[in-house]
Amino acid sequence: MIKKLFHLVTAVLALNFIMAAGGIAFLVATGKLDKLKVQSIRDVITGVAVAAPATQPSTQPADAAAQEPPELTPMMRLEAALAQASGRTAVDTIDAKQTAVDQQTATLERRAQEIEAQRRQLDQARIDLQNQREKLTSAEKTLTDRTQEQAKLASDEGFQKSLAVYKTMQAKRVKAIFSSTDDETVVRYLQAMEPRQVASVLKEFKTPEETIRARTLLEKMRQAQQATAQ
Repeated sequence: MIKKLFHLVTAVLALNFIMAAGGIAFLVATGKLDKLKVQSIRDVITGVAVAAPATQPSTQPADAAAQEPPELTPMMRLEAALAQASGRTAVDTIDAKQTAVDQQTATLERRAQEIEAQRRQLDQARIDLQNQREKLTSAEKTLTDRTQEQAKLASDEGFQKSLAVYKTMQAKRVKAIFSSTDDETVVRYLQAMEPRQVASVLKEFKTPEETIRARTLLEKMRQAQQATAQ
């Protein structure tokens, strides 16, 4: 049974091949098939793969030139080489440069603040010097006035005679005279007296009003002595 089926299939295939060959021969005879097409059909029937025609590479000079990277400058090559040698990327290099710029900016700002602080200190020192100069000028004027006044009193015969009389009088009588004399005149006489006599005269100021005036006279004598000592 199987052998009969095999012979039947073989006969069918042979018949199909003969028909195909006849059809091809007819097409060739009529000029509808050339040798190239017949060869292609034979290759298909026999299982030979038809090689695809090699594609010609398309040359596009303009596109190739457009895709080429821009030429690197010597500085760009140097930076790229340094970055590659240090193992840093371009982003790391930019960050490092930015950090350096920030540090320089911070240094400049700190220096500007220091200069401003020094300027303020210099201005304050100038003001202090001016104040001290004015105080010194005032003290010199006061000393000059005191010296001139003392010289005038020393040459004043009336003052010297009165002082000599006061030195011989009792403290109570001197206090009575000073009670009706202005403070400036009393201070001049007290400055010319001995400290012991001055203490004796001021002890006679006993009432509250007199005690207040005695302290006032002592304060004016102290101020006059300080002005003379400066």
